Amino acid sequence: GAHFATFPPDLIEPCVMAGCPAGGTVLDPFSGSGTTGQVALQQGRKYIGIELNQEYQDLAAERITPHAQQNRLFA
Repeated sequence: GAHFATFPPDLIEPCVMAGCPAGGTVLDPFSGSGTTGQVALQQGRKYIGIELNQEYQDLAAERITPHAQQNRLFA
């Protein structure tokens, strides 16, 4: 699956680390393919993503779910 504006995780990680304390929650109102959620969960943050496009929601869920399950933040 592809999204036309995917950011590399290395670009997002400093923003997550600087903008949200460990254990905090990252809110992404334009979730897209879920890269921010993936990074947030990998860094011990909770994540709420909002996306209107169902195809992108599905793509984000595929990418985020393994990280959420690993961190016991999502069943």
